[in-house]
Amino acid sequence: CMVTELAPFGSLKDLISERKDNPIDTEMRIKFCLDCAKGIKYLHDNGILHRDIKPHNFLITSLDSNVNVNCKLTDFGSARNINLLMTNMTFTQGIGTPKYMAPEILNKDKYKKPADIFSFAITMYEIIGWCDAFPKEEFKYSWDIAEFVVNGKRPEKPSELSNSQFDIIQQSWCEKANQRLQIEEWTEMTCGETIFDSNINHWGKENSEF
Repeated sequence: CMVTELAPFGSLKDLISERKDNPIDTEMRIKFCLDCAKGIKYLHDNGILHRDIKPHNFLITSLDSNVNVNCKLTDFGSARNINLLMTNMTFTQGIGTPKYMAPEILNKDKYKKPADIFSFAITMYEIIGWCDAFPKEEFKYSWDIAEFVVNGKRPEKPSELSNSQFDIIQQSWCEKANQRLQIEEWTEMTCGETIFDSNINHWGKENSEF
């Protein structure tokens, strides 16, 4: 048998769904995003693409803001070494979840690390916005989302997101993969010696500068 760490609060997706009317405070939501970014950075630093970044694949281990890590990246069944891109193998198969797929994957083009960043952008949108990026009322089928994304369209800014937060997300879901933020840039903009002030992450302030 295999023994794994207990994640008593389930996934981020579970938490968002279960506490729709009682959302986690903004500071903790931003901390979730930071933990997510660290997990992705570790993979990318080691030449690994996750290929299925989404709220379902981040497990919540704690809601205590005083611990170092509150959520952890999981489910590496689709992960692949990026060095395979240098061989005859092409990453063109539609691996992942359509709702979070980058346009280059939906178009069956070759893709690299920026595809994970696109998926992370949609994930960030849902975590901080505490909402569904593509609500069923507007997107009945998965191909409706795919068509929306490949046509260069993106979800509108929800009220929960500040302009600064939404700007980072927009930089992470650019249509052109080479224009998206790298995970190192994201963590540099959102991390630093003053990751949290006494009340809220500096990224959560409307007048933050990056």
